[in-house]
Amino acid sequence: MKQINLDKIKTWAFALLAGGFFASCSDSIDLPGVSEDPYQSSDKALAFITDKYGCSNVDSLLFSESGSTAFYVNLNKALTSSSEYTIAYDETALNNYNLAHGTTFKALPKDLVTVDGAATVASGETKSSAVKVSYTSAATLDSLGTYAIPLKVTGAGAQASTEKGEFVFFVRDITKMPNCHKANGMQVISCMEINDANPLYNLCFTLKNSGKLFFDQVVLFSGNINYNAATGEVYNYNNENISQCLNYKEKYLVPLQQKGMKVILGILGNHDRAGVSNLSDAGAKAFAAELKANCDAYNLDGVFFDDEYSSYGTYPGFVKPSTAAFSRLAYECKQAMPDKLVEAYVYSLTSYAVAVDGHQPGEFIDYGIQDYGGNYDLSKNYPGMKKTGMIQASIECARGTSVSKETFEGVKNNGYGGTMVFALAPDRTPIHALNRISQAFYGEDVVRTGTYAKDW
Repeated sequence: MKQINLDKIKTWAFALLAGGFFASCSDSIDLPGVSEDPYQSSDKALAFITDKYGCSNVDSLLFSESGSTAFYVNLNKALTSSSEYTIAYDETALNNYNLAHGTTFKALPKDLVTVDGAATVASGETKSSAVKVSYTSAATLDSLGTYAIPLKVTGAGAQASTEKGEFVFFVRDITKMPNCHKANGMQVISCMEINDANPLYNLCFTLKNSGKLFFDQVVLFSGNINYNAATGEVYNYNNENISQCLNYKEKYLVPLQQKGMKVILGILGNHDRAGVSNLSDAGAKAFAAELKANCDAYNLDGVFFDDEYSSYGTYPGFVKPSTAAFSRLAYECKQAMPDKLVEAYVYSLTSYAVAVDGHQPGEFIDYGIQDYGGNYDLSKNYPGMKKTGMIQASIECARGTSVSKETFEGVKNNGYGGTMVFALAPDRTPIHALNRISQAFYGEDVVRTGTYAKDW
């Protein structure tokens, strides 16, 4: 699995993307990719629009009640003097888009859109200051309907590019979508393989009668713990797929949180000497501080530890792999971020924990998540943990690993906290198994409405 250093990826947050589009929960919409042509076909400077994600022409976001994003005017070549441009709401941009693509998208009413300020391109520069475009919900909007905010750039310094001078920004108002908070508090955790799937897919599953969202947590599987041979330190290292979701959290993660879902960063070994169960006390404290910084930076709700794929051995600076070393890491994470969730996979050396500095594991590990099919009391694994923190009888979508409805009924009747679904994706959705969970936990079926494709 190719990895990208998180420290470096932070500096690339606005790198130019090949603009994609979402497949929504009620529609499946495919738009053409965005060309990265330098637009140098004219002697006169050409102006075009990009959004905060680097897309030009089209992009999309979900929002609840209100939202905003930044847009920029870009020039194909620098001017010798400072120039001002205007990004304006202009329905001709949408008319042109619908005509070109054979679509019938409706514009978000102009009175629900605010465009703040002019875009200034300084002398010698090719990108303007940011222009904030804000939008709000209204009772008249269709529930979960897709609307377009049509934008156009004008200005005296450069002519608008006929290809890129217009931008159609699609928004979907999820204000009327119910949240995930069910009355009995049973948790369904989606541990999603982000290499294969878009986390927004978790929004497509609701309970048939109440309309409540089925999933309560989304674990981004997975970030890594890696070893830096040059410095002798460990660090959080995320591949391009995890980094995409983190850097564009407003697009991929915030809509989940707006509906009550917790978003958790998975931490997994990555085939080198570092692991979640072999850090020294000082190393655990330092790594916990880095995880806190990343949770704060990306507004994540916690971390999930899985002790796999580490090449443990006898190395300077590391301790012998043990449940005690994992316990120290979990404890330091809870000390560093008491407002965040700390979760452990019941597998290998994270399947048990011991007291740290007089504190029982139940005080610093919020959830113990069973391996596939595991269904037993975890009081001996994590002393002091409440039964509601014990996540039982997990299922695996890719291999079809699941259990009976009666087993899930037992999870509920015995007072346990819920279950976990691993590797959910549009091409591997065992709806029959999800129904066994929903019927046992909530007394109703789960309904899938549409899909979200991985669009990066």
